Amino acid sequence: MKRILALALAVVMLFGLTACGGSKKSDVPTLDYLYNTSDSHKAIGEYLQSALAQVGITMTLKNQEWNTFLNTRKNGDYFVARNGWLADYNDPICFLDMWTSNSGNNDVQFGKGAHKDLKMYSIDLTKFGGAKVENGTWAETYDVLISKIKATTDAAARYEMMHMAEDMLMATGCIVPLYYYTDLYMIDDSVEGFYSNPLGYKYMMYTKVNGKTDSLNVCLASEPDTLDPALNSAVDGATMITHLFSGLAKWAEVDGKLTIVADAAKELVKGVTNADGTVTYTYTLRDGLKWSNGDELKASDFVNAWNRAASPTLGADYGYMFEVVDGYAKMWETRDTGEKDENGEAILEFVNPDAKLNAVADDAKKTITITISNAISYWDELLAFPTYFPVHSSAYNNEKWATEPATYICNGAYVIDSWTHDSVITLKKNDKFIDKASITMEKINCHLSDDANNMLANFKKGDWLLIDDVPTNEIATLKKDYPNEFVIAGQIGTYYVCWNVNADLLPGSSLKGVEKEKAQQEIRNAISLLYDRNYIVEKVAQGGQLPASSFVAMGMTDADGNEFYKNANKAAGNSFVGYFDTSASAYSANVEKAVEVLKKYYDIKVAE
Repeated sequence: MKRILALALAVVMLFGLTACGGSKKSDVPTLDYLYNTSDSHKAIGEYLQSALAQVGITMTLKNQEWNTFLNTRKNGDYFVARNGWLADYNDPICFLDMWTSNSGNNDVQFGKGAHKDLKMYSIDLTKFGGAKVENGTWAETYDVLISKIKATTDAAARYEMMHMAEDMLMATGCIVPLYYYTDLYMIDDSVEGFYSNPLGYKYMMYTKVNGKTDSLNVCLASEPDTLDPALNSAVDGATMITHLFSGLAKWAEVDGKLTIVADAAKELVKGVTNADGTVTYTYTLRDGLKWSNGDELKASDFVNAWNRAASPTLGADYGYMFEVVDGYAKMWETRDTGEKDENGEAILEFVNPDAKLNAVADDAKKTITITISNAISYWDELLAFPTYFPVHSSAYNNEKWATEPATYICNGAYVIDSWTHDSVITLKKNDKFIDKASITMEKINCHLSDDANNMLANFKKGDWLLIDDVPTNEIATLKKDYPNEFVIAGQIGTYYVCWNVNADLLPGSSLKGVEKEKAQQEIRNAISLLYDRNYIVEKVAQGGQLPASSFVAMGMTDADGNEFYKNANKAAGNSFVGYFDTSASAYSANVEKAVEVLKKYYDIKVAE
């Protein structure tokens, strides 16, 4: 912290010269920082707390258990929170479409609450065949931009518009990238046949332990929020679901390389482009597919599950991943009822409550025909994503079906043999699985914990052979003592801080509406410059991460063949890559810029 303290003295001098006099400024709000139980998340929070303290801003840390934390953030009941996003597929849109007004992953609350009616955003899509909007709402600009991107097949136009979307996001200051992810885990060198994918999912079905296949003890995380494929939004949950379910496609390791291959489908077919630009795919299921209870797996099980996952009734976080499917927009079309809720907001109703996706099942022929709105390069990756997995018909009338082994019917390599909540979930090889002969490991005991110290202690004792988290203060030692078992893997994702766009950064200010939000954007962006990202990755996170200057992560390809992040904010003509300079030499200048902005709004008293 020597560097932070030295800079704090410089800040004291700056404020000592300029804080007095001038017009009345706003009170400095106390920021509540929300994070979930983890030594690494806590350590980063403590660093952010100290970085803000240098300019007299108080940040209190608020820790919540994982599931409570997720719901608090999703509901917008926070001021500022830690966050992270991993790619769902290899296209930048998966970092951008989550911020539309109705997305279940829109934790910032863009287009919600007071922000819903702010007319302050502009977008010009005329060169792409769209409209030009001046001073529109988030829904009238950003939502329209994302829809246009998804309807565009021209690669150059798509990527140009995706850069426009990231420009809009970063201008708000609500998304503060800290570093690009790496995937840290430990796996005992006795384990063979393990692999993981760039999304962070771990695959253990083909493993052996010292040549034995009776059982494998692992710890991915704490009690999962859900193991319903349609409702899950966590990486650890997705890992378990990929062992329990079989979709039309899957991630596989072929000749040492990760690729998407057919799974429940006989083959991954090419789509047929229709006259209106839509694309139709027809898949045929393999013969002999069964549910874990012995029922025949039908084509209609997939189609029904897709309609369930995409429906407004379920309201799944990842329901928007079906936006590319023809018919989705009709499912979500709304109209104003003319009535108001208790907050004075219009009550909407869905125009087409019985609408379905353009997907047709023929159970006799075992075929599924699905039409998507336009050609996309990542369609096969969507089919391999848990939200596109089938669900047994018994789930539709039982909200708790995915919480107990007795009602958990699945179609993958494993079934849930037992579930001691908050302790361990045991997966057992599914004897109804069509590819059971290729599955080596008989049982996987998924121990449940979010205590990294507990995980490491069990790993060192040899009780758990795979752990998906380690204590931050142990990383340097683990690199030295476990060079073959401590893994730093590539992962397409970004660790960031998010602000609730409706949180008040200027209490007591006379500014209102658009003018106030513009000021708050300036403040949020200034605070972002106070964070020394090199210090975070080198001294706090210590996992080989790289400082992030954009939200879309490394690893995403741009239209010119370059990485997308290297072209971020390119029009600004800066000498650095991205939206701010993350080089170590730029940190002092960044702090000075931040101070100049904060002086405009706050009379900050900095202790010497």
